[in-house]
Amino acid sequence: MSRSNELSSVRRSVVKVFVRASPPNWTSPWQRRPQRGSSGSGFCVGDRQVLTNAHVVSDAVLVRVRRYGDAVRYPAKVVCVSPQVDLALLEVPDPAFWESPPALAAVDLSEEVPALDADVVAVGYPMGGENLCVTRGVVSRIDLMDYTFSPVGGERQLVIQVDAAINPGNSGGPVLDAFGRVLGVAFAAMRQGASIGYVIPGSVVRFFLKAAAASAGGAMDSSLCALGVRLQPARAPALRAVRGLDQGSGALIAEVAPLSAAAAAGVEAGDVLLAVDGVPVAEDCTVPFRDAERIGFDFLISRRVAGDAMRLQIWRGAEKELQLQAAPLPQLVPRTPGVDARPSYLVVGGLVFTRLTLPWLLARFSEEVRKAPAELQAKLWEHKEHADQEVVVLAKVLSADLNYGYEEFQCCELLRFGAGGAPVRSLKQLRAEVLAALRGEGEGGPAAYLRFCFSFNLEIVLDAEQCRTSHNEILRQYGIHQDCSSDLMDNSEIRSKL
Repeated sequence: MSRSNELSSVRRSVVKVFVRASPPNWTSPWQRRPQRGSSGSGFCVGDRQVLTNAHVVSDAVLVRVRRYGDAVRYPAKVVCVSPQVDLALLEVPDPAFWESPPALAAVDLSEEVPALDADVVAVGYPMGGENLCVTRGVVSRIDLMDYTFSPVGGERQLVIQVDAAINPGNSGGPVLDAFGRVLGVAFAAMRQGASIGYVIPGSVVRFFLKAAAASAGGAMDSSLCALGVRLQPARAPALRAVRGLDQGSGALIAEVAPLSAAAAAGVEAGDVLLAVDGVPVAEDCTVPFRDAERIGFDFLISRRVAGDAMRLQIWRGAEKELQLQAAPLPQLVPRTPGVDARPSYLVVGGLVFTRLTLPWLLARFSEEVRKAPAELQAKLWEHKEHADQEVVVLAKVLSADLNYGYEEFQCCELLRFGAGGAPVRSLKQLRAEVLAALRGEGEGGPAAYLRFCFSFNLEIVLDAEQCRTSHNEILRQYGIHQDCSSDLMDNSEIRSKL
């Protein structure tokens, strides 16, 4: 088949995606941001479904799709989304979208990683016009990348770098190889450089589609697996001599997260990681990939499904083999909206408490984490020690007579609550203890004061009776419909508010 015929066949399966979105307001989480419109690309993958990027339909309240050469925008709904692999699956229920001639067909998806300098064609609906756009280039590099572009890093997946033009609006569109097969999905470009575009490989797309199918329309676990260790390259000859290592093999395990898959398997700080599933790990923390290429060792972990059995070879005075099950790493500070981060809040006497998350830090400090207080920045690198452990912060104070004198308090970590100074483990636990104190469910009856102890020995004390009497008025004054986010309520409370 000629190149023009290949494109003619594929372009009929490429659609334009129209989105109206209302993002969450992380700094005032009882509200949402104003609606905004955007568009992207997508393509048919079978079973009346369209594949696009997760960021294209992020926070969508309305999604419509338009076929190539058609004027009608058909309603679509998001059925599965994974921000960490930046993919989403749409369902278009209207039969006319699929059956109007020519009938739409699924693309031919290739899981083969293309060779360097291989020809590629990007197809989609980028900015600059309404019609389908085609750009050409070659494969420039194969590497690993955190698809969320988190400023503090995240689980990395395989990525294809191309020099074909990828512009806003191309996101979600297919990238073809020389045989007309879809080798991946366009999703990003580096604006600081020239002709640097990024493509999600077919193998990652297939990984997502299998997970989506396994969820059978239910909630999809979109978290990627991680080993939960921090490695130090073992290049220094003296370090290798002390550890008894051969030249070129192994990387030092400097830290092990307490709730990680590695910790559950018995990995300890000070061990040397030699191999993962029999694939040797080099002194620079890389593993062999294809012919003469190398890639980060974490590729062997993040491509796994939770529950997969794995083997680690480590050095601890002698070589040992450990068995483990692949699993996501629970973060002390949630990082990804739609995965582990949600805009939660609790209002007590005008004090607004929230769970420390990376999206909240970015929203509060204008996308620059380095502007946040040092003690909150440090939490980004700490690990959970207990499954329900969270960092609770006082986000701000809604000024009222009740909290006079505390108006300037903000961005402080809450450590203890109550007369006894009980440690605060989570936002939900804090709410339960505040309600118990106000209702007199403890031994001493209703509390006279509510005491909140923060980092650096800062303290806020509120009159409990004033809290009870002025609570609703403070909420009304600031336009807050309920005193906490729904995720802090139990099911009976949620039902009573419906």
